[in-house]
Amino acid sequence: MARRVLTLLASVLAAALPPALAQADASLMPEGASEMRVGAVYGSAPSAPGSATRSAFLLPQFSALWSNGVFIDGLALGRQLSPDPLLEYGPLVALNLGAQRADGGRTVQPVLGGFVRYTPLRELQLQAQLAAPVGRGEGGVVLHVRAGTRLDLAPHQWLEAGVGGAWADQAYLRTDFGSARFTPSAGVLAVSADLRWGWQISRKVTLTASLQASLLQGDAAASPRTRQRTGWVNVLGISYSF
Repeated sequence: MARRVLTLLASVLAAALPPALAQADASLMPEGASEMRVGAVYGSAPSAPGSATRSAFLLPQFSALWSNGVFIDGLALGRQLSPDPLLEYGPLVALNLGAQRADGGRTVQPVLGGFVRYTPLRELQLQAQLAAPVGRGEGGVVLHVRAGTRLDLAPHQWLEAGVGGAWADQAYLRTDFGSARFTPSAGVLAVSADLRWGWQISRKVTLTASLQASLLQGDAAASPRTRQRTGWVNVLGISYSF
């Protein structure tokens, strides 16, 4: 069970779009300033892509943002390179603690990538992240994109909704969905929709809840290793900022 949870969490982190602190405008922070958060998340998700079984997790979280644009979010480290708060981009490095070796054991696996976030309108945010796991089976890359909007429900409460998708090359798909008699081709991996709610209980404490539904597409859906095309991820979190 612990191994499945590690794999699940690593997959969620690797697929995540730029974290909330990464999206904050570091250029508005005083020089040398920082913003940090600690908290915990509880949730459940499919144990693996296309799996019909689910795994639950309860884990600590840590996030930090510095005025020079460097940020940490969980197992991800990155930096904002753009001075424009409407167009943000930069590199990302993450760690996958649940990467599986050929002998069935687990190892730590780095994930390299980058992110772009564009806000053409106050009500519209466009995001993209490219990830390339190092030493993952046959390698490969996956691109995640998302368009989202935010609505203020009440003072200190908000709701976000978004739609997205993922594209992967052949090498990436072969690792998760290939078999001796089935070789997937590059293409759309999945489409998704998500809903996120947040409540700033006090100046330092924030409660969040999110639900994401995804649907495998193309050869990922047709793979004999796929047991269920649909996947649900639900997460409840609480954080303290300082």
